[in-house]
Amino acid sequence: MAESPNIDPWGAASSVYAARAEHVTRPAAEALISWVNDLAPLSQSNALALDNGVGSGVVTTSLRSRFPHLPIIATDLSPGMLEHIKKKQLPQVQYKVLDATDLHSIAKDTFTHSLSTFMIQFVSKPRTALQEMYRVTKSNGTLGLCMWGEIGFDAPWEETARHFEPDYVYPHTWTPDWADKDKLQRYVADVGFKDVKLQTIRPRWDFQSSEEFFEYYFEAKNPENMRGYQPWWDKGMEGTMRPMFEKIVRERHGGAKDFDME
Repeated sequence: MAESPNIDPWGAASSVYAARAEHVTRPAAEALISWVNDLAPLSQSNALALDNGVGSGVVTTSLRSRFPHLPIIATDLSPGMLEHIKKKQLPQVQYKVLDATDLHSIAKDTFTHSLSTFMIQFVSKPRTALQEMYRVTKSNGTLGLCMWGEIGFDAPWEETARHFEPDYVYPHTWTPDWADKDKLQRYVADVGFKDVKLQTIRPRWDFQSSEEFFEYYFEAKNPENMRGYQPWWDKGMEGTMRPMFEKIVRERHGGAKDFDME
């Protein structure tokens, strides 16, 4: 009998993703929170924050730690991701299973602060997700976003795959437009947000060995990574391609120690 597809791939990956990825995403999330707080204090008495696409919970847990009385609504399309963060039993946090492109159960002009990290560029309709965040944010509210500018794992996988398919391009769920600073600034302004500002940081993965990287890349079941290798595994190519990939990483990418993100 054929195996049923996983209808919640991020939920299936939640624990391993949190253990491996949070040390990269958390510094960016905390920098975003500090920047947003400088622009519009999160400690104000009427503050209400949205964490849209809560994922493993780096924004919500950081907000809860720094602003104990701030009410938060945390949303995600993945029930499994929400169950992961619910285990932390954070006070004054309400959780909702919602598609970022359709926050239908949230009224217009609800939040003083709307935050989202490393999510919008991966949804099917990122501009619609931005429009929804604009709708639920108060007219004098503040939006804070983190986006990947580049993802360092693409090059070795593309090099591996091109031994078998010369024109192979990594099948991202996001388009390069959302990694372009000027275009991103324009997209945010186009939906109605004013005074749009950008900053760039470069967090590093800091894998201690190539084996640690390979374990994360292949065993964490990160859906974005799986978009690269799983179609080839389904063709029975794992035994050929994985050793080739590992050799390329060791010889040309410092054994995974030079991977960083923007």
